[in-house]
Order: sequence, then C-alpha cells, then structure tokens
Amino acid sequence: MEISRSLKPVQLGTVETATARAQAPVGKRERQQAGEPQMSLEPLQESLNALPDVDLARVQEIKQALQRGEIPLDTEALAASILAYHGGQQA
Repeated sequence: MEISRSLKPVQLGTVETATARAQAPVGKRERQQAGEPQMSLEPLQESLNALPDVDLARVQEIKQALQRGEIPLDTEALAASILAYHGGQQA
C-alpha cells in the first residue's frame, strides 16, 4: 500500500462491479457448509425482545449504594463530562 499526499480519482467501474456482485443471489452452498447444524435466530430474537431494556433492580441497587456513600462520585467531574459531551468536546 502506497501512502501519498496526492488524491487519485476513483474508478467507477470497480464500484459498480462490487455493487453488482453484492446484489447477486447467493447459492445454498455458499451460505451453508455441509454438516453444519442449522440454527434459527427467531427463538433467540424472541428471548432477547422479552428482556427489559433496563435492569431496574440493578439501577435501584446502584442508587442505594450511591446514597450510602459506597460508590465515590465526583460531581464536578461528572458535570464537566456532561457539559463537554453536550457541547461537542471531549472530556
């Protein structure tokens, strides 16, 4: 690989070929190897969808630990981080 400061134009033929190749139908032999067990993702997706987005019990545990002082919290650093994030700067 050569690294240089000069820009080179992109050849559209290679992009079109790659796009055409990506849209070409895939044969069964390419998708599945012989002897591999078939596994449906649908039951896994259903199990994942059944889980809550947030573990509220864990959130409550952390809140209580913060209130008891078991977890150190630097409020100034937290505030600076929030301001930097929302201001588009890195903290």
